[in-house]
Amino acid sequence: MKRCPTCGTELLFEVTALDPVCKLMQSRINHLEVSGCSYEHVRKLKSFLSHHIGPFMGDRDVKAVSSKVVFDFYTALLQRGLASKTIKHILDALKGLFSQLYNLEVITKLPAFPKVKVKPQPKRWIDTETQLSILGNLPDKYKLYVQILFETGMRPGEARALRRRDIAGSVITVERALDEANNLRPTKTGKIYKYQISEALSQYIEINYRNYLPEADMFKLSKTRIQVTWQKACQAVGVTIPLYQATRHSKASQINAQCELDRLCKVKEALQHESAATTTKHYVLGQKEKI
Repeated sequence: MKRCPTCGTELLFEVTALDPVCKLMQSRINHLEVSGCSYEHVRKLKSFLSHHIGPFMGDRDVKAVSSKVVFDFYTALLQRGLASKTIKHILDALKGLFSQLYNLEVITKLPAFPKVKVKPQPKRWIDTETQLSILGNLPDKYKLYVQILFETGMRPGEARALRRRDIAGSVITVERALDEANNLRPTKTGKIYKYQISEALSQYIEINYRNYLPEADMFKLSKTRIQVTWQKACQAVGVTIPLYQATRHSKASQINAQCELDRLCKVKEALQHESAATTTKHYVLGQKEKI
């Protein structure tokens, strides 16, 4: 039995004289699934195989997939009108299979894969006032969960996995996360994090959750219901923004905006300007101007 060159575990498939791409792709997905790969990543790979790789490749043998075949597949994806990011992910999934087969010496040459340029999307964010407006339109059972996300910027899956013992005073310790299928996983990096919350939120938790056992779950919320409820609350205040961008991205952007304001104030005071507009116009320079 051969072993995966990446994780070292035994592979779930053997390569024979004739091996269709789809068969080996499915075997690779099965291997990733049992070796602890995230539920969302496995779900996407299954979707790519079912809707794109499978219909195009059919029963084509892996040894018969040339650079031209890959380019023809890329052209077919373009003709479907898919987003460049989606096309890149599909090609990356296929390339992952061929890289593994190459490392296992099943194929002697890797086909060339086109480089797909993905236009970076701006990271949208909201201020604390908008966050509070959305919070006010959420049902009570979701408010503490979202408030914790607003104050800490932790990942939504980490907050869903919190237990009572993880919150001690104004410090929240994050050791685990829930994936889309509600399976407990380590944090994204495998590390343990500590987040600070406000004294007011700490006291609220202490008063309202003092009878919870240490191992009790703080929340019993499904990701799907959270997303639906979040969208309705956003619609109520005329805002359209995903939960992740409204919490984690917004926390980072709020800190950055405050740092920029503090920097501007320091320069203004140092130069004895009466108006911050003067400072901004003449002296607030970024790294690109540095020589």
